[in-house]
Amino acid sequence: MFLNLDVTGAHVLLCGAEERTARVAAKYVQAGSISHCAAQGELSHLPTAAPSLVVLCLSEHEDAAGWASAVRAAFPGAVVTLDRSEPVGETGTVYLIGAGPGTPGYMTARALEVLADSDVVLVDHLSPTKEVSQWAPAAKIIDVGKVPGEHKVPQRQIDQMMIDYALQGKNVARMKGGDPYVFGRGTEELYVCERAGIRVEVVSGVTSSIAVPARAKVPMTLRKVSHMFTVVSGHAELSDAELDHLAGFVTSGGTISLLMGVRTLPHTVAGLLARGVREDMPVGTFEDVYRENERVRYSTLGRASEDLADVRPPAITVIGEVVAAGDESSEEARARRDEMLALALSEGRDKKA
Repeated sequence: MFLNLDVTGAHVLLCGAEERTARVAAKYVQAGSISHCAAQGELSHLPTAAPSLVVLCLSEHEDAAGWASAVRAAFPGAVVTLDRSEPVGETGTVYLIGAGPGTPGYMTARALEVLADSDVVLVDHLSPTKEVSQWAPAAKIIDVGKVPGEHKVPQRQIDQMMIDYALQGKNVARMKGGDPYVFGRGTEELYVCERAGIRVEVVSGVTSSIAVPARAKVPMTLRKVSHMFTVVSGHAELSDAELDHLAGFVTSGGTISLLMGVRTLPHTVAGLLARGVREDMPVGTFEDVYRENERVRYSTLGRASEDLADVRPPAITVIGEVVAAGDESSEEARARRDEMLALALSEGRDKKA
């Protein structure tokens, strides 16, 4: 684990086998001095001043309690923590991390844990980037982000970077916006790494398809209104068959969460209207959510092409009755919202007990 402590100028003592303390030492580059000891009996013979922080660099099979007791006896005022980082071996591990919708608060505890033990971090455009150096204090951080129309690092090169660093014995964190398995190329990256003999762990993240609309209080499902939702990629124009399916889906009470669909939104809207979806079907767009230029707008399918013509990525569009549950943009919208929520709260037969 990595404690968010200011160790500037402090004396840090690393306890444990050399191959483990070597990996952990890089986390404390700001320390005034770092000393090492490999056995509990060495604690009373350290040539330097008493440490202010002691890190036990131990495996799961080593006696952490015994070490902690010995450390506290030798240095009563020291902060003692445990770090289970694996030693540098022949190959490292690749972690495919879902970083959520772009705000640090949606990072999972497991994601922060593996970042703390990473030697290299490959960061996507939609991941939280300002805090990465704090979460991965010993890592080399590389921006491999893709934006529409511009891939500064091609995908095959990203794959090769993960493999090369792991084969050097380094732990590699691949940070992706949202979840690695929701339009995130997680499966492809898992495959190329495993084919190279590299261990991979997938760290699921909060998918933006749900978290971004939730920021504006728009749910994916709502009792007595919608009991199903689908997540759709709008990266390419939807086919006739896909539009046929979505038209029936949303007309039947389903909710559509459209990712990467800004450029193709006019085609999607026209396709749904042409297939009989009513013009007053609620539509919401959530642009740059959790960022400085955050913008939330509401419209209907019939007005969307005009109202939402200036939307810019990254943005998520939600189509369905439930959009009205978050719309407070006008008196009429608030009345519709109240009516919908009253229905959801009403007693009576429900499809879900």
